[in-house]
Amino acid sequence: MFVRSPSALWTELDGQFMLMNIENGSYYEMAGIGGAIWQMLETPQSEAELVEAILSRYDVQRDQCTRDVRAFLDKLVATHVVTEQPDTAGTTAPPAG
Repeated sequence: MFVRSPSALWTELDGQFMLMNIENGSYYEMAGIGGAIWQMLETPQSEAELVEAILSRYDVQRDQCTRDVRAFLDKLVATHVVTEQPDTAGTTAPPAG
């Protein structure tokens, strides 16, 4: 699951998202599909959920969309404005004993 980092401050200006990583002072701009992904990350999302949402909104081939979403998420994680967390939905704790 991908979630916005607490160190990412952001605002939307004229359809573009302006982000700042408060840990290192780096600034980023996002628009178009990148902005759509940032909006979706308001709540934790899996990569598959993001791909499906993009496919439903934009005219793009699944393979290309999957590659592009993965590359974009990798950049967001590398710049510390998004973190990747394990998806614990549906998992159960091992039996005690």
